[in-house]
Amino acid sequence: MDYNRFDRLTRSLGTRRSRRQALVVGAAGVAAIPLGHVSHELAAQDATPAATPVAEQTNPAFLFVQLAESGSWAPNPDEDGSYLLTLSGLGSQTLYFSDRPDRIVGTVSTDQFLAGLGFSPFEPPNAAVVVQTPDGERDVLVVELSSPVYTQSFGENGLDVLTYQAKVLDAYLGEGLKEWVPQADDDQLPQEFSNVSLFIDDCADMEGCYILANDSYKGNWYYKYIGPVPGGPYGRCYNYKTLRCAPCSNLLDRYYDRLCNEEFPACNGECLTNTCVWGGTC
Repeated sequence: MDYNRFDRLTRSLGTRRSRRQALVVGAAGVAAIPLGHVSHELAAQDATPAATPVAEQTNPAFLFVQLAESGSWAPNPDEDGSYLLTLSGLGSQTLYFSDRPDRIVGTVSTDQFLAGLGFSPFEPPNAAVVVQTPDGERDVLVVELSSPVYTQSFGENGLDVLTYQAKVLDAYLGEGLKEWVPQADDDQLPQEFSNVSLFIDDCADMEGCYILANDSYKGNWYYKYIGPVPGGPYGRCYNYKTLRCAPCSNLLDRYYDRLCNEEFPACNGECLTNTCVWGGTC
């Protein structure tokens, strides 16, 4: 990975300190249970405890960076208003860094990063695509990313290729990419470009309840939206030790799954809140 290039591109980024909402559980003692034992305690309860928002707690906010030698931008033939963003000559590692004062910096293998962050079309992360045009100019576009397809090549001349489905953002309300937003002159990228830097925003909030369903006509599995998470949305935070997005509170995903399953009878006990990647499971 070209760290000098990374440093030049990120030098102008402002810092942020994201504040995520923490939750406590109304039933006494559950919020203090160690993470590894939460599921056993919850399973033993007859009724789902009420989740009550309390004072916000501060969590590190992260940006993720992927560098590639070249790329392309083309309409997605399967969906109107969607595009295919393809990165070629991608590094095998994705770099992550936090805001001050934490100063957490590290790398994660790209395939593990894709699985851990989650790129569901329902709650896609935002990203700034920074490229060099064929004329040598810099072009910037802020998009939503989903459904990554990562192909690793081995051998001396092999190039890793990563393709995202992307939708152009009309408005960006977050903090992590705010330095790049004013530099997006239009709503498109050139068809071919080089020197790609992809800045990916932190974990998306947990907003919906979904059920894994089968499309008998197309013969594939997909996540069907059932309704909003009761009491949500809830913040997700990136855990750089487990390398995945998880609720910012000390409760496991399955606690929020229970909220969905008890709120919506259509779930039949199978609703999920963390859909991870399209067509996959967490």
